[in-house]
Amino acid sequence: MYYAKEVIEELNQSKQIVIFGARIVAVEVASILMGEPYLFQIPYFLVTDLTDNPSQLLGRPVIDLKQSKDKISPDDTIVIASMEKNIDSICENLRQFGFLHLIQMTFESDLWSLIRGNYYMHLCKNNHKPFIALENELKAVDVVGECTSVSIYTAKCHVDKKIQEDTSRFNWEIPIQVGTELTKERICKICDNEGDNISIKNSGYCELTALYWIWKNDSSKYKGLGHYRRHFELDEPMLSKLSCSNIDVILTIPIFNFPSVGDVYKQDHNFSDWNVMMEALEKNAPEYCDTAKRLQNGIYYYGYNMFVAKREIFDDYCKWLFPILTYCEEHCGKKEDRYQNRYIGFLAERLLSIYFRHHEDRYKIVHAKKHFIEK
Repeated sequence: MYYAKEVIEELNQSKQIVIFGARIVAVEVASILMGEPYLFQIPYFLVTDLTDNPSQLLGRPVIDLKQSKDKISPDDTIVIASMEKNIDSICENLRQFGFLHLIQMTFESDLWSLIRGNYYMHLCKNNHKPFIALENELKAVDVVGECTSVSIYTAKCHVDKKIQEDTSRFNWEIPIQVGTELTKERICKICDNEGDNISIKNSGYCELTALYWIWKNDSSKYKGLGHYRRHFELDEPMLSKLSCSNIDVILTIPIFNFPSVGDVYKQDHNFSDWNVMMEALEKNAPEYCDTAKRLQNGIYYYGYNMFVAKREIFDDYCKWLFPILTYCEEHCGKKEDRYQNRYIGFLAERLLSIYFRHHEDRYKIVHAKKHFIEK
């Protein structure tokens, strides 16, 4: 295994592995742990209460904590597969029932990303596709350049939650305030309402107002975007090597959806928006439609609208992306639900995946680890 070797060894030594959770994250975690290269046996899904939960998942029974007494021992390993917001109460509840061997694979967690990384590497190998880890590719670069030729921005907003983690190791990032046009507060030197911008659209476009600003206002050799809680695992020596490399694009480890990307989008969002996106592709970029269908029926996509690319690739992508998003905005309209009104950002994640999967034979694409700040 390439990633998370110690945790994988711990799972290998476990007498029994049980998944805590019975929702989308649990299905994703179980599907990957039961698949190659892991092939772990998962006999049960465990939940606090069976109310509003399915009776089985992936052919395995879903049991509650009361039923677990004669099926799961305190020595067994419980893999918690849920969203981050529930993790503290879940851990406390499991400890009260005597379960102490807990491994957290929450949706955003670094560990879950690494576990997906091994799975994706194996998938690439089986499909005769290259998987290039950024850190390995940079080891082969003997010369170094100027960090200033690489500009990776971090989208921040005045309503962001305060974080406790020390983020000084990400001081090479360039903070950019998004949605600046919608507030009088200023939290960054660089704001997305300066120059050519779409800052006013931030409530629906999310971090994409920063992406647009970078496209129109930055001419660095390499350009990229992260978030205030999601960061590329890079440092200044790596940036110096990147500036002298032949790398075209850096992406994060993909997110996996089962049974398919389209099915999970339909569960989480309004699928009519997806159909409008397909209409936009047919009108604006019909040569991408087959790739879009493969993505919809496939099991992974690149999330977060996070990527780094050479300037000409970055700009070409944005030139392709934003007319498609404009079409979607005009034909989908505004949603009453604030979360679902961020559909432009959700669709853009899938469009990022469509674009770079379409060009995967043309560009040298490498994958970088992502760090998520949980608190």
